[in-house]
Amino acid sequence: MKNPFIIVTGAIILLFILGTKAFWPILVLTISIYLLIFVSNYLKKFETGDKDQVAKDFWKYSYDIRKIKKSIWEPKESLEIMNKKIFRDRLVNCYWTLVFIIFFFGCYLFTGIGDFILG
Repeated sequence: MKNPFIIVTGAIILLFILGTKAFWPILVLTISIYLLIFVSNYLKKFETGDKDQVAKDFWKYSYDIRKIKKSIWEPKESLEIMNKKIFRDRLVNCYWTLVFIIFFFGCYLFTGIGDFILG
């Protein structure tokens, strides 16, 4: 998303509708969306050196991408590749945490809008 105008405009409109009690949830939601976009783009470009990893599997952990049956005769992965996979798995943890935060605060704002409409 190259143009943040839509998110900022939506946040300002929600602030006017819901009042000042929605300031912090909207701020957290906006920051979380930008961080999620940044982390997902970084994960798509991050390469660990694993031949089974592709860009569309950015949301998977490194042990989800591996083949289940590995041969005993295959060489072990180097320490550098293992460290890259650990770092990538930590980024995937951040990705899923941001998804949960966006879901939680989205539901919170949705109930606030419903309370405003019905109440």
